[in-house]
Amino acid sequence: MNRPWRVRVVEFLIGNMRNKLISLALAVGVWIYAFSNTGHEKRIEAFMTIETAASDQVVISKTISQSRLVGQKGDPFVGRCRITISGPRNILEQYGESDRSKQGILTVERSGRIDLRSAVVFPLLKGLSVQAIDPSWLDVVVDSVVRVEKVVRASVTGIPGPGFVRFPGGITIDPQKITLEGPGTLLDLDVVAVLTQEIDVDGAVLPLIEATVPLVITGDDSNMIRIAEGFPREATVKIQLQQNLTQEQALVSVRYIVDEHVDLEIRGDRSIQVTVSGVEEAVREWKKRVEEGRFYLLVRATDTAGESRNVPEEEVRWVDGSLPVGISSGQVKLERIILYSAKPLAGPGEEPQK
Repeated sequence: MNRPWRVRVVEFLIGNMRNKLISLALAVGVWIYAFSNTGHEKRIEAFMTIETAASDQVVISKTISQSRLVGQKGDPFVGRCRITISGPRNILEQYGESDRSKQGILTVERSGRIDLRSAVVFPLLKGLSVQAIDPSWLDVVVDSVVRVEKVVRASVTGIPGPGFVRFPGGITIDPQKITLEGPGTLLDLDVVAVLTQEIDVDGAVLPLIEATVPLVITGDDSNMIRIAEGFPREATVKIQLQQNLTQEQALVSVRYIVDEHVDLEIRGDRSIQVTVSGVEEAVREWKKRVEEGRFYLLVRATDTAGESRNVPEEEVRWVDGSLPVGISSGQVKLERIILYSAKPLAGPGEEPQK
């Protein structure tokens, strides 16, 4: 018996309802699972380091060749980049919330332009992949590491104190040379030098200054040049200062002194030429004191029995404090003082001694 077509349509739509509902539920579940775990993307900030494959090479330049958001073409690449990761949502969320470092390492073998989109740089969880990276292209320059010997130069500043000057040839350095290690194209430049840390001699009044100070590499803006292993990082510097003293002569008064209650008739030099050396200011002060009578020589006189004698320098002195600061006794040179005679004065009715 044929059933009407309407009955057949209703039976098709609602017949076996249980099985159909179960199938629908399974289909929806599969769709939800697939939708939630595939085709999702996440953009994150990351950092990339560029290294060479060989230990005797180094990256000396890395610039952006193509970028949309991070820098412009020709800008130095400092490692900052943005990567777009795709994969299941749950793994993306797990990766984003994890403490896993968002850092990658790009290993290069030679100079050239590199497509970061095809390079394996960042370690990712299984199921994730990099869909995009910005910047996308880099220009990298690789150079060989070489060793070059450089002369160590002393860095000395300041003006020595009164009476001293710096003079060429008065500086010695140990060691005299140091071996540097770094990119060959940089070490070939004359601007790279090795200096000592600055030594200040301002106000120094010592004939010799000695200091051990660190060595400093100058002319290397890349900070890729270093002192080679096995070579000292310090140098001992000896700085000899030269005395720069002024000399002046003056006619200085000579005064004789005798013991108390002793009267002597004294015949001898009453003035002599005295030469003084010292810093200019002190020498000028000394000459002023001579002219004002505040600096004179004292000679002890004893009975010479009528004979003349040369007065030894150890018997000549001057009043303490009359010699300006900055001039020592060793900087005072005297001409010979002659004591022609020193004899007792004749008493009343006595004939003077001959």
